[in-house]
Amino acid sequence: MSIKLYKASSFSYTPFANFIEGDLDYLKENGVEITSSVKDADIIISQNTKHFKKYLWEFFLGKKYLIWTLEPRFNTAFNGKLNLLLGLINCDVMNVYSQDIFITNISIHSFIINKDLKLINDDFQLKSKKIIALMSYYKGVNVTPLIRNGENIDLIGLRSKVALKGSDLGFIDVYGKGWPEGVSNEDSRDGAWGERKPKLLEKYHFNFCFENTASYNYMTEKIWDSIANYCLPIYYGKHTNAYELFPNNSFIDYSEFNSPEELFDYVNNMSSDEYITRMNKCIEVYIKIKNQNLKLAKDERKKVLDKIVEKVKGIKKLR
Repeated sequence: MSIKLYKASSFSYTPFANFIEGDLDYLKENGVEITSSVKDADIIISQNTKHFKKYLWEFFLGKKYLIWTLEPRFNTAFNGKLNLLLGLINCDVMNVYSQDIFITNISIHSFIINKDLKLINDDFQLKSKKIIALMSYYKGVNVTPLIRNGENIDLIGLRSKVALKGSDLGFIDVYGKGWPEGVSNEDSRDGAWGERKPKLLEKYHFNFCFENTASYNYMTEKIWDSIANYCLPIYYGKHTNAYELFPNNSFIDYSEFNSPEELFDYVNNMSSDEYITRMNKCIEVYIKIKNQNLKLAKDERKKVLDKIVEKVKGIKKLR
């Protein structure tokens, strides 16, 4: 008999919405399916806890609960567990920090690494050193820190600070929603973002593309889209395992700099030869993954789906 999941919140771009064709079929083949009836559900799932509220008293101890989210700020539990309803109900968690969603650096986004890229020629000349930053502001510099092992692993506040300083000094062109007046060139996520993004990136050679948080295996489309459009990523490697994929001196690692101004000076003084070397190291990583993409993407997706199956079967077993 299948384990039935009820979606209490939106799950766009996730396996629960069949974002990759075949996700739901695979789950069903392995004993897990989505139901439209909360009463029939064994487990209620959501991307954050607020959507559970109306079900907690109605079903009290009659249902199990699971948070599954790709978004770092939707849930920040580090231990894979939460207590709901004043501790009366246990909730399992699969999130960025539990390492059972982003199982490897490419487990979520391997399927987008699919463009035919070529190495940059030795005669390439770096004519513009302007940096593009494609990101929304959210709470920007006022975002609450996220402390893990005594260190702040949030990157929203840091990247906002760098982008604001870069915009003020004329080094960074910002595109995105919610920025203070006069900072952003456009709210570029409106409309067909998938088409707009490459058109913006193709005008630049450097892309400021921090993740939302610094965590093991958490690597999104940001760095891959940058490389696919021949922009050298300015990334943040500390508290991550990015160097398991990328060699040293490939992307520019902001965690090695002490200030925004130090970064801007470094980029401003970069030679064409250094740019070619760094960019080609990034492209080589991309090509290596792309060349095994179909099989690799399927294998990586299976890891994600198998973790879901493993988790929900474990939850069901505890009932």
